[in-house]
Amino acid sequence: MDNEFIVSKVLSNNVIICKRKNKLYVLTGKGIGFGKSKGDIILNESSIEKKFVAIDDEDREDYAKILQNTDKKVVAVSEEIINMASQRLKEPLSSHIHVGLADHINFAIRRLSEGIDIVNPFLVEIQTLYPIEYSIAEECINLVKERLNIILPESETGFIALHLYSARVNQSVSDSLKYTKLVKEIINFIQKELDISINEKSLEYARLISHLRYALQRVDRGKTFENFLSPNLEKKLKQEFKVSKKVCTYIEEKLDKPVPESEIGYIAVHIARLINNI
Repeated sequence: MDNEFIVSKVLSNNVIICKRKNKLYVLTGKGIGFGKSKGDIILNESSIEKKFVAIDDEDREDYAKILQNTDKKVVAVSEEIINMASQRLKEPLSSHIHVGLADHINFAIRRLSEGIDIVNPFLVEIQTLYPIEYSIAEECINLVKERLNIILPESETGFIALHLYSARVNQSVSDSLKYTKLVKEIINFIQKELDISINEKSLEYARLISHLRYALQRVDRGKTFENFLSPNLEKKLKQEFKVSKKVCTYIEEKLDKPVPESEIGYIAVHIARLINNI
């Protein structure tokens, strides 16, 4: 029958891998895997809380490797995290996360067992740039503790948040990390140029790094937006414009792409707010 889910692998009582119409699905539901074996058929979809096409065809081989080489308990908790995050966000996530998140959690657990410190130098930036994903990631850390009796460090909250954000916008984690890393470098550059220390908990800081994130994406994708700023603003904010121009030159060097004039003005305004706050 077309609506049959054929069990391919049981990961836990709450997560199973199934096939239907030559597609691979991850099925989650309380007790859905209890008593199930490979080859069993599931017809009662009322017990399924959420079903995913686990991977696109291009990633099918990678997911097969994850299933083969990773502890099924780790894959199961990863799938529960994805399900929970999708429900919290009220939107589907890119299927790439099924490969990336399980692989990341597995690697983090291995490093932890080997006594290797897991450091996240961009934790503050991730928390500020992606607050919704970070909040959900905190729940994910608790879920890992419940299911695996493993306490992941706070640094992993940031990395999981990055995976969730990347899956929301269908962007690679490496690209998300690239922008986050560059934002941190720009902040350090501004602090050095102005000889100031920026309060990372201030509203001005949050506004600046949020603007920088979107500015970097616009530059990287060759997009521009209209400049509604006063043409006399540069005369009023001489120091801020000077620093902003240096920032934009820095961005051009890092991304190897031109930065539109309009970006200079808006970054200058955010820098002025920082200075006024200090």
